Amino acid sequence: MTPDGVASPWSRVWPAIRVAAAVACAVLLFGFAWLLRFNDPSGGFAFLTDDHFFYLVRGWQILFGDLPVRDFVDQGAPLFYYGGAAVQQLFGRGTLSEIVFCVTVLAACAVGVFLLAARASGSLLLGAGAALFQILLGARFYNYPKILVYVLAIPALWAVADRQSAWRLALLAAVTVVAFLFRHDHGVFVAAAFAMLLCLLTHVPWRQRVRHGLIYAALVVTLLMPYLVFIEVHAGVVSYFRNAAAWAQQDRNRAEVVWPGLFDNPDGVSPEAQSGGIVRRAVATVQDNSVAWLFYTELALPFAALLLWAMSPQAFRRKWPNAAPKVAVVAVLAVMLNAGFLRSPLTARLADPSVPHAVLLAWMCVAAVRLAWRGDDVRPSWRRHAWFVPVSAVTIAAAAAVLAVTVAGVTDDLPRRLEKSVLNQSMDDAFDRADRLWKEIGEAFPIADNPSASPDELRTLSLYLRRCTRPTDRIFVQHYIPQVLALAERGFAGGHADLRPGFFENEQMQRLTVARLKMQSVPVALVGASDDLGGFRHSFPIVVSYLDQQFENVAEHTFDGRFPIRLLVNRNARVSGRFQPLDWPCFRP
Repeated sequence: MTPDGVASPWSRVWPAIRVAAAVACAVLLFGFAWLLRFNDPSGGFAFLTDDHFFYLVRGWQILFGDLPVRDFVDQGAPLFYYGGAAVQQLFGRGTLSEIVFCVTVLAACAVGVFLLAARASGSLLLGAGAALFQILLGARFYNYPKILVYVLAIPALWAVADRQSAWRLALLAAVTVVAFLFRHDHGVFVAAAFAMLLCLLTHVPWRQRVRHGLIYAALVVTLLMPYLVFIEVHAGVVSYFRNAAAWAQQDRNRAEVVWPGLFDNPDGVSPEAQSGGIVRRAVATVQDNSVAWLFYTELALPFAALLLWAMSPQAFRRKWPNAAPKVAVVAVLAVMLNAGFLRSPLTARLADPSVPHAVLLAWMCVAAVRLAWRGDDVRPSWRRHAWFVPVSAVTIAAAAAVLAVTVAGVTDDLPRRLEKSVLNQSMDDAFDRADRLWKEIGEAFPIADNPSASPDELRTLSLYLRRCTRPTDRIFVQHYIPQVLALAERGFAGGHADLRPGFFENEQMQRLTVARLKMQSVPVALVGASDDLGGFRHSFPIVVSYLDQQFENVAEHTFDGRFPIRLLVNRNARVSGRFQPLDWPCFRP
């Protein structure tokens, strides 16, 4: 404003410049994220990992006419399955459409993180830095819901913090339901964050907060009702959630957190960590054990943010309405996601809770600076105490350490990743790499008739199933090899893409598996090669009893050096030839 109260030309132009800068940053971040991930897909099975196929093969099962819960076991991620099927229907069959979809969603989420972090910090530069942090952590393709859900949930929570209208509550309820359908614990985390937000809105009377909570709960239940009715009709709600919870618990027990050492690099200490200045040695030490340092930093980050948050009634962001509850709910969400997502292998999990972490990092940079230079943002009652100065110094140091470790950790492998994605060269080279990969991925599915000269590779097993069984046949598989059925383009039998000891062993589930097997055309079953079928005989006596009656053992082979498989053939199946190089029987006319 000019002295006479008239708006200056600069004040009118600045908002337009800021919007243009934000759009430019968003476009650049989207392009960088997309090319970085698409140009280096890294999956070994038609460019996807076996863990990606765990979800994808269940989605593709829908293409065979089956529905989760009704026809096969739903581990609690129905929207993921339907999404995988929809991508195939809309964009073409194969892994190319899946990869492009996942890369595009993750790149769009990076833009969302940029906007959220810029809003929390008031800085486009810090927002871009937070987005780069999230991008460089490298979320696995199949974990895109863990990013997408919270890119949607945080702005919905912030909208409710500003105004608790019916429409905003409905929006948050819709996001909660989408989160729940992607994976049930996502819905629980979003709902818990909303409950915490209600507690933080101290300027709103308790009576109104309770009413808003009840409206939200009613909307969530109403939106979920069709799904719950479907479950009740086909499996029973209580039985479904009991089995889903048991599976989730067993899966967590299978991969518990292994607390890594900060100085336990198996490759030894790098020369950079042994020489150079203090800063260089510190950075090299972090990068030598980047996974461990990032893991502990992610655990500490929300608590450091909450300590900063507690020092200022406006969360050091006076011009941002309701900044305090907004920052606090993001920090609480980060704590919950750390507890829910961070487990072994940590390399694959560090990116899973990254959305709230990225937002907090951007906000903490501003908060720490304002704590150091603007004492009027701090609670007056705190400034009067003698301990305030040392506590502030420790807090600022902690924030700086978190930021330094984060930057050092996420840039550890950056040169190699830029080289693999050709982003260290010209943009023409990067686009050429994307064009070549587009063609290669498109040609990788369906698999070639001779995918490997070696009979020991899993692709040979996929080719056997595709050549020797009919498209309408189902295959029973005990092992965790979801990529085999996906590349074979066959549906799984008995309602399980894999049936491993420790999962779904109760009598009810075993009898349901057998009932489904009896209704399906199942010419072959793939089980463990040892006498006890890899523990399968002891864990699933009812299923094994049916297999003993209906199938006979005809061959054994070990694939990839770690999957000893016994081929069981249905006694009613008619052999039509032999498949080389395995010399296994075929059943397809």
